[in-house]
Amino acid sequence: MSLLQLPAEILSQVLDYVGSSYFREDLGHLTICKLWFCHARNAYLKDLRLCQNDLQRLLASGHVEDNLRLVKDNLESLHLDLRGFEDWDSPTFEGPPWNGARATAVLPTWTTMLNNDLTQLANTAREARKLRELRIRTLSENHPALLFCPRRNYLSTSTMRSFLSLESLTVLELDLCGTELISEEDATDSTHICPLIGALLTSLQCLRLRMRRICADALRPLNQDSVLRLSEVIINLRLYEHEGPIMTHSLASLCGTADASIVQLHADIEHEAIFLVFRMISPKTVRVLSHRVSHGQMTSLDVLTGRRMMLADDAAWDDDGEPAEDDAESQESDIEDYISTASDEV
Repeated sequence: MSLLQLPAEILSQVLDYVGSSYFREDLGHLTICKLWFCHARNAYLKDLRLCQNDLQRLLASGHVEDNLRLVKDNLESLHLDLRGFEDWDSPTFEGPPWNGARATAVLPTWTTMLNNDLTQLANTAREARKLRELRIRTLSENHPALLFCPRRNYLSTSTMRSFLSLESLTVLELDLCGTELISEEDATDSTHICPLIGALLTSLQCLRLRMRRICADALRPLNQDSVLRLSEVIINLRLYEHEGPIMTHSLASLCGTADASIVQLHADIEHEAIFLVFRMISPKTVRVLSHRVSHGQMTSLDVLTGRRMMLADDAAWDDDGEPAEDDAESQESDIEDYISTASDEV
């Protein structure tokens, strides 16, 4: 008996087992025949991974309502990979100046369209009853002619608020290193989204965060007496910056303050992470990642054991590293060195 002769519910189970990654490898795997496509498409949409161009194509097609309905009915995991404006080969940008009048006209329009598309996707995801996982990664805009220009922000606060209103999530991973959040003109909302993250803690099982501005509110559930199903929490305070062809590292800033509050940020995050552990039913991984200037390496505090580790630059956030010389004075001195260096550069 061939697969296509199986009852519909059995064929659906088989394709669910094969998984969305099989179809992402080659979209031709979706197009065996009409019957196969109907079941394969649903399996593919369970784990949806989109870059900004994919999202634009999804919403620009003549079947957008049908597409969004299928997303709403099947979506279980959503992964967004955003890289800022990429269409530098457009005739609009032929020749210098890259950041002149043409860029001034095109880039804000592109940013508005991107955030409108993301908000539409978030509204659809809000109705997706099976959705449990949300992962968003942002990278800095990158073009050879713009390497020495300041980083341009492109993700709006209202967009992130839309995604953080998804109440069914059990996994939330935000790696927003490539952009700070921006508020629309005349908007009254601030860029402070940490309380919205904290409000999700009662339903989350896994939380991973790296944002250019963050505070301990992201680790405070609305109900301080809540017993949490969280098993993994990783906060990465180490950022990356492109300076020409060189990648450098910096540290996140405390929400609503200047960079000089880095010492306070570390203390707040680490202390709140300790309190969070006591609310967790079965904590497995609770870590705070940072950066020691004197060592030039990423560090990781394992909150469950109190052990600090030195990690390689390319290490995964949950990797174990080499034991660090563990004393608070050394850590605080290192952060103060970073502040002093940053001040001298300014």
